[in-house]
Amino acid sequence: MDYNIMDYNTVIKRMQTYMSKFDGDYPDWYFGITKDLDEELFNLHKVEENGIWISFGADTDQIAKKVEKYFLDKKTDGNPMELEENTRIVYIYKKNSYTIP
Repeated sequence: MDYNIMDYNTVIKRMQTYMSKFDGDYPDWYFGITKDLDEELFNLHKVEENGIWISFGADTDQIAKKVEKYFLDKKTDGNPMELEENTRIVYIYKKNSYTIP
């Protein structure tokens, strides 16, 4: 998958704009960072391809972690961990009864 690489403020603004289209608060969402969006989002978390989710490429690994901190501080669900080099795909999805978590 090819991504337009975005800076910190752009990623946050676009994610928040997307989230605002759906009912719910930050704890209703899960934020993650990955190298393989299909594996993590659809196989690990069981998000439906036509479900409520969005992803972007961050400028750097450090920007991805900074975006993660922003959303986790807002109380989204997530599993922060050390990243492999060049892990910059950030994603967020709205949790439901099918997703894990």
